[in-house]
Amino acid sequence: MSGQGYRGRGGGRGGSDRGGGGYRGGGDRGGFRGGRGGGGGGGGGSAPAVVFRDPNAPLAPPDGQVMNIENAYMKNATAGGLQQAMAKMSLNDGQFPSRPGHGTQGKKIAVYANYFKVGVPQNLTLTRYSVEVQPEVKGKKLGRVFQLLLELPEFASAGGLASDLRSMIVARTPLGIQDGHIIQIPYLAEGQDEPLARAITYTVRIITPLSFSISDLTAYLSSTNPNAPPFTQKAEAIQVLNVLFGHYPQVHDGIVSIGQNRHFSISRGQANAHNITVLGGGLESLRGYFQSVRPATGGILLNVNVTHGVFIEPLSLDVLYGRLGSGNKLTLQKKLKLIRVKVTHLPGKTLKKTNEEVPRVKTIFGLAHPQDGRGEDHPPKIADFGAGPKGVSFWLSEVPPAAKGAKPQGKKGAGSALPSNTYITVFDYFRKKYPQIRLEERNPVVNVGNREHPSYLPAEVCVLLPGQTIKRRLSPDQTQQMITFACRKPNQNGDSIVTDGKAVLGLNPQANAMTARFGLTIGASLITVAARVLVPPAIKYKDARQKETSVLPRFGSWNMANIKFHTGSHLGKWTSIVFTSTRRGPSFGVNHVMPTISRFGEFLTRSGINATGMIPVTPPEIGLSDGDDVGNNEKIGNIIRAMYVAKVNPRPNFILCVIPYNDVAIYNSIKNYADTKAGINTVCVVAPKFMKEQRQEQYFGNVSLKFNLKAGGINQTLDPAKLGVVSEGKTMVVGLDVTHPSPGSKDTAPSIAGIVASVDRVLGQWPADFRIQESRKETVSGLYDMFLGRLNLWAKKNKGSLPENIIMYRDGVSEGQYQLLLDQELPQIRNACRQKYPAQATKSGFPKISIIVCGKRHHTRFYPTTEANADRSSNCEPGTVVDRGVTEVNGWDFFIQPHACLQGTARPGHYYVILDEIFRGRQVKAPLQNPADSLEDLTFNMCHLFGRATKAVSLCPPAYYADLLCTRLRCYLADQYDPNDSSATASVTSSATNLSTFDVQIPENMKDSMFYI
Repeated sequence: MSGQGYRGRGGGRGGSDRGGGGYRGGGDRGGFRGGRGGGGGGGGGSAPAVVFRDPNAPLAPPDGQVMNIENAYMKNATAGGLQQAMAKMSLNDGQFPSRPGHGTQGKKIAVYANYFKVGVPQNLTLTRYSVEVQPEVKGKKLGRVFQLLLELPEFASAGGLASDLRSMIVARTPLGIQDGHIIQIPYLAEGQDEPLARAITYTVRIITPLSFSISDLTAYLSSTNPNAPPFTQKAEAIQVLNVLFGHYPQVHDGIVSIGQNRHFSISRGQANAHNITVLGGGLESLRGYFQSVRPATGGILLNVNVTHGVFIEPLSLDVLYGRLGSGNKLTLQKKLKLIRVKVTHLPGKTLKKTNEEVPRVKTIFGLAHPQDGRGEDHPPKIADFGAGPKGVSFWLSEVPPAAKGAKPQGKKGAGSALPSNTYITVFDYFRKKYPQIRLEERNPVVNVGNREHPSYLPAEVCVLLPGQTIKRRLSPDQTQQMITFACRKPNQNGDSIVTDGKAVLGLNPQANAMTARFGLTIGASLITVAARVLVPPAIKYKDARQKETSVLPRFGSWNMANIKFHTGSHLGKWTSIVFTSTRRGPSFGVNHVMPTISRFGEFLTRSGINATGMIPVTPPEIGLSDGDDVGNNEKIGNIIRAMYVAKVNPRPNFILCVIPYNDVAIYNSIKNYADTKAGINTVCVVAPKFMKEQRQEQYFGNVSLKFNLKAGGINQTLDPAKLGVVSEGKTMVVGLDVTHPSPGSKDTAPSIAGIVASVDRVLGQWPADFRIQESRKETVSGLYDMFLGRLNLWAKKNKGSLPENIIMYRDGVSEGQYQLLLDQELPQIRNACRQKYPAQATKSGFPKISIIVCGKRHHTRFYPTTEANADRSSNCEPGTVVDRGVTEVNGWDFFIQPHACLQGTARPGHYYVILDEIFRGRQVKAPLQNPADSLEDLTFNMCHLFGRATKAVSLCPPAYYADLLCTRLRCYLADQYDPNDSSATASVTSSATNLSTFDVQIPENMKDSMFYI
């Protein structure tokens, strides 16, 4: 899927071993392909590819001027000896390694990139003014203060002004105000003519005007001189350009923004209907657009991508109650808190200045509560929390407040029967005042005032405003609806960007006067860039005679029919548990499942695994009869302990867990107890899929991949020539990732850092370690100990020798944090090496280290330009690599799409080198021509060694495995990351996280295995 905002339970890319085989989301569902002939790519069988055609401009070749700049820069760098100088550059220089050349390998093609060229006029300078607002204010109210500021005469007359409505103003020409300029702004809400008597007056201070030459930035990006001094204000200049381009969608009435970069049209018209889908449970998803200014060789680009957000449905509140579920009043109140509603029983207000009629809008504070208004002279009488209109009484004074300035509606004289100076229920008030409105007694009344001074409205007169985001977990069904809506082919996303996207973002010349005032222009079409398609490596297995045999990938995928794992494992004693349930679907008892378990054991043996140790006892059948059992760690733990730890002799190494359906809570419970307490490897399968005879061997194959890896086997290897420096057996490859709490997590939820590392030259096994650390800290606190453990394990597996080279793929880091890795994580790695290596070796720069930051949380997408260069899912072919056109020539980064996307739009992996002591100093072997080729080739080939799939995966396996490890840790801490509603509510008052309470330990017999796979 392309660019959707929602990332499931915390952003993991995989995490389950429920028989799916490989990537569990976004198009990498690998594994045994059975009779599909290695298929993978299509989702559409033999249907022809459909490629994007930009209706605004004909297909153009890659920008020749940009390519000339890139070529001239690299030529000058090589001629001037800059490569050698940069290779010796110390970290104190504050620069990352320069590009050693562009890649040369593969079939040369051109692809669309989802970027527009930004034209910058000569002598364009932008001035940024920082803005401070006191007292502190946030969200929509802060944005409104900025709007009032920009409407003042001294700003409105300036013309070319833009703002992020949060912290700054950007002007084309200086405003002529001094640093520290102070303005008093009485707050005026939208729809008000004059500030209220009690309105807060905000003190706005304009400080620190700084000017940035955008023309100088484009000149720097177009320079062919490698010795040109760096443009030190680049980050700030890009920031003000982002403010400028974001101004239009942020101030436009028909657009709602999430953050500074994601913008959604909230039009309910027919023309926008295809961009809205109902998710169920009172939620909907809108299709919107992400935009970000990017520096690139030759100038400025604007990256635009399709994105998706989750919003509450703009329905009448009484209708919404049935969808949100009003049974649990605490949960309902949490869902409605701060939701804005339009009041329908009162007429709109007419503004005196503009004669415009605006609706009456209120913000829900909560449901009616017995403690409301306790300090008032006549406090309301509330029967119970969340009471309906007959259970909420308020004091009706002589002149009813609701009637002030309002024209009575309904029948003539409808309000004459209203009493005064007495209590009246909401139900009776509306029955007498608005008899045409029928109230349902069971619908909770909402408080649109506050706790001290409540104001009540029945659900029937409240209609939610569109475009209100929610920050909580989606249910499995909602997640599936979201994925289905967001999963679109490249040509569909490309069409949306150049039509709806340009309109929403104000990129059409006639729509946005703002960019015109600044002299900026936007290219009519998406740009095309040069790309290459790398040739996949042959995958090595064993045949029936245990001799090495090779399989060639086709469309990024292959199958294992009639071949065995490269190195089969010995399972030892293993057994199974059958979980049953009457909650839904067919129930498979142990007598039904046992024959299939036996066939599965035979399949493991045929695959090269020694599975003869199955314990010859009938597995227990454990019934899960109600919701209390599901997710009950203690109950499931006791089952495993009683059946297989205390009573069975010998104790099993593996348990095959047959569960009745996909259920996160059951899965988490099994993994939590088996991995951290019992020390027994478990593999979960879903009974209906496991029992299904159609394509059963494919399902068995997916499961067997995990059995072999957990038991220490090696699923597949490559020819040594395809692994470059790694094949010499002196290079350890490391993956490192950090995962953070997601929406819906407890306030006490920590962050988790996970590390994996290879132990030999074939990259078949990746043992792991982890640390639980303070929440949302991006760098790894305990890296020294984790890295020391990886060095010790390497020495243990390699007769006491230590690696000469260390290649680290670091996942989960944004661009602004690259330097933090060198400042905070690299010293820990160096210190761990000093602990293990001789002093003289470390003084001589030994071992050599290269760090490559990788990830997929970016918005760059590539679309094929011709049917000949598209795969069967209309994406670019597997192996597509791009290292020019959308990159900067003076940095070393590249994009690779190694995989065939089954459906949706493929997302390439992005790799940025922040430290290189390995590739630049080695002799390059033909046919490779430079260090860029060496790294691209190694990274691409490694993507075929992800042991949980028989297909190339989208992210280099070290980073992928580290991500899976972090996802497994989320299972162990499910009470923190996936709390139920009551525990989540209780966490609001929690104190700071005490990390010592999260005591997660992997038993000795499992900790050096791939237990997390």
